[in-house]
Amino acid sequence: MRRWLVLVAILVVMGGVLGRVFWRTWRGRDATVATIGTGRVVAAVYATGRVDCDQRATLRARVAAPLTALLVGPGQQVTAGQVVARQDASALHLATERAAGEFEAARASLTQAQDEASRSEKLVRDGLLADDAWVRAREKGRELAAQTAAMETAVRIAREQEGWTELRSPLDGTVTAILHRAGDPLREGDEVLTVVNLSDAYIRVAVDERDAGRVAVGQTVRMVFDAYPGKMFAGSVWRLVPAVDRLTKSTDVLVSLPAERPPLQLDFTVTVNIVTGVVENAVVVPRDALDGTGAERFALVPRADGRVERRALEVGACDEERCQVLSGLAEGERVVAPVPTGLKDGDRIVVVSAGSAGHP
Repeated sequence: MRRWLVLVAILVVMGGVLGRVFWRTWRGRDATVATIGTGRVVAAVYATGRVDCDQRATLRARVAAPLTALLVGPGQQVTAGQVVARQDASALHLATERAAGEFEAARASLTQAQDEASRSEKLVRDGLLADDAWVRAREKGRELAAQTAAMETAVRIAREQEGWTELRSPLDGTVTAILHRAGDPLREGDEVLTVVNLSDAYIRVAVDERDAGRVAVGQTVRMVFDAYPGKMFAGSVWRLVPAVDRLTKSTDVLVSLPAERPPLQLDFTVTVNIVTGVVENAVVVPRDALDGTGAERFALVPRADGRVERRALEVGACDEERCQVLSGLAEGERVVAPVPTGLKDGDRIVVVSAGSAGHP
């Protein structure tokens, strides 16, 4: 008896499901339609970018010596030429003193040789000394003069290298990173800290190469920073970088920032809309009514018998909400928007709400 009850229950459920499917097929799918109208279409390239600048420098150790003092911290303002860190200069100071001592000894020897050459010259003129003795004295003086000049240069180099232990900021800006601490041993070329000047910052935008041909210098750019989501700022395309990344298939577009802007940080993320064209009084269709890509699209148009017809369209400029219709639809016609999943050509629909794709 229980088996019969279970079987009956299954049949009832299946009948209900099939009935609902049949009813939906006969009645049609619920759909929202929009009436084709006219309006303004702002064509734009949508991309993301980041705050970048050319005035940035990473200060590196020029000599191998421990870092003895770090005189600034992250976020601190510095000026060009300011001493921001020091290395142990004791070994270089000893080298400077040694070079200076050698130079003084060489200069004394040179003075003595020059005196001997002068005496030899006088004796030769008086006939009291052979000419070759004067020649030898003169050549010795020239050799010592060359050696003394080389030692003087070595002293200057040693003093300059001793000064390298004072690390100075190469530009005005803000310290953004401390890469070594006081007491760390440094090798020549080790990075110590980074200074950035954002006064001439700009936005570096990665634009897909398929959109690169639509972007030109001077175009208006609308931007919203992730750090300031409620504010929109306007800039313009400043430069186009003539290179495409082989991995991302994108090219860099540099965007200038407005004079009045919020406090920025390097690599802030920003969403940008590069306005490539504005079409006034265009025949427009909602973007969510369209299927396909490129200029050739398709839309589902309601017919008088309650079914939909898949119609080919040619579209022009598009913004986030609408596309310009070049052919395939006329003002006053209706389209299904948005298109329900699975709805196809010839299906029956029931219009549950209607709107307009026209102004503003």
